[in-house]
Amino acid sequence: MSREHAVLGVDIGGSSIKCCLLNAQGIIRHTTVEYTNGKDPDAVLNMMTELIELWHHVGPIGIGFPGLVSGNRIVDAPNMGEGWDGYDLSSRLNQRLDASVAIINDADAAALAMARETNGWETENILCLTLGTGIGSAWLKQGELEAGTEYGRMLHPQLVCSLEQWASVRTLNEETLSIEEWAERLATVLDFLQERFSPDRFVLSGGITTTSEEWIGIVQQRMSIPVEISNYGDLTGAVGAAKLHSV
Repeated sequence: MSREHAVLGVDIGGSSIKCCLLNAQGIIRHTTVEYTNGKDPDAVLNMMTELIELWHHVGPIGIGFPGLVSGNRIVDAPNMGEGWDGYDLSSRLNQRLDASVAIINDADAAALAMARETNGWETENILCLTLGTGIGSAWLKQGELEAGTEYGRMLHPQLVCSLEQWASVRTLNEETLSIEEWAERLATVLDFLQERFSPDRFVLSGGITTTSEEWIGIVQQRMSIPVEISNYGDLTGAVGAAKLHSV
């Protein structure tokens, strides 16, 4: 598969957009674009269009989005603003570009990327978490994706806040926690999810996992099941989005 037949994977995040070109051999180009003009729908569409033109990409596009997705329409996006609620992202993008567009929740996209890349993916029930502005979740249940879980929005009964309010990367930054304090909070979240849903292992992705050597030991020592890091790091969601087109 040549570059001309590559798929563009786009991971729309709460703080930036990550993109990669993926073909059968792997990632052939990638970038991260920070928001400079807000993250309302028009601003995000402009950013995507500019990148596609810069890369001269002609071909399929897969998009991971941080919110509930139904078909190609955004249901809600609590970390992106109300302007996204009910937004038909695929149709709006196709008004600008002639491309095959597929859209999925960003955590579900990350889980797709980790299928075939994770120990036990065909035989175990693996809970995949994306750590960022929020905490996204998706299952790989014996090789099958179970989408739409949104566990980060769940309330923790003792903490009286949602899981992502307690231990997202946004919380780490806003509360100026030390990495050790944040790791302890993350372990609390994983412990709650393990007790409630009994996964065989966790796999974590998101930008903060690129420095996981600083905190993974703290998390793992609190857990009785393996806690692993995605091989794709902060590009996991973009890779998974591209795989919507069977790269």
